[in-house]
Amino acid sequence: MRRAPRWVAAAVVAAAWVGACSDVGTTPDGIVALAFDTLPYPSVVARDTMRDSTGKAAPLRAVAYNADGDVIANPPVRYIALDTGVDISSQGYLIATTRTSGTVRLVAAAASLQSLPKTVTVTREPSRFAASGATADTLLYTSPDTASKNVSKAMTVKLTRDSAGTAVNVPGFLVSWLVTFRGQTILPTDTTLASLWEDATSRRVSLVDTTGTDGTAARTLRIRPYALPSTADSFVVEASTRFRGAPVAGSPVKFVIHFRPK
Repeated sequence: MRRAPRWVAAAVVAAAWVGACSDVGTTPDGIVALAFDTLPYPSVVARDTMRDSTGKAAPLRAVAYNADGDVIANPPVRYIALDTGVDISSQGYLIATTRTSGTVRLVAAAASLQSLPKTVTVTREPSRFAASGATADTLLYTSPDTASKNVSKAMTVKLTRDSAGTAVNVPGFLVSWLVTFRGQTILPTDTTLASLWEDATSRRVSLVDTTGTDGTAARTLRIRPYALPSTADSFVVEASTRFRGAPVAGSPVKFVIHFRPK
């Protein structure tokens, strides 16, 4: 049986017990810790049900643990919205009923325990995905190679919805990034040739982003010149997003990062 990580047994219990006092059970199905750490998706579209990355309607899921640290199967967890404009079914499905934008806070509750809040963005149905800025860059790489060098300019995409001829930003959608070199996909774990960073400052490898309040998401490409050919060549970076399992119009967006020695 899967056990709770140590931090769950300590931190989650402590957080859940704030403002609540009662006896906790020691039976196998007695809930003593409740973790509500992940959501099916960062957002829910107005007047729709929350869906996962495949486009399938997906319920909220918290994980409950007993006194031995074991996961409890099918725990009697309730989900509560702390803000108006959304409903949560008895099966845990979140539906944006009247709210059309903004954020809502959700908590999971079981027995006398209550989780810390999770925030969900209420967003719009997207109609267009496009580059925001240039789709090509030329990187003149230098040696010796250091972490602060050989990083492309930001590749930025924007997700919008057309509203009476005006493009309205669509936040809260996942954007997936993919790098290819000479027709071959570079795996996320392979940083020999290149890797995608959140930005040149954070220097953290990341292939998934979420559109912000301005509807944009961005990544930079960090290349490793020692493993690359000494002649000019290029990488192709693709950004994609989906709604209800289908690509949004314009997806994927392609960027070409040319490189050559300085």
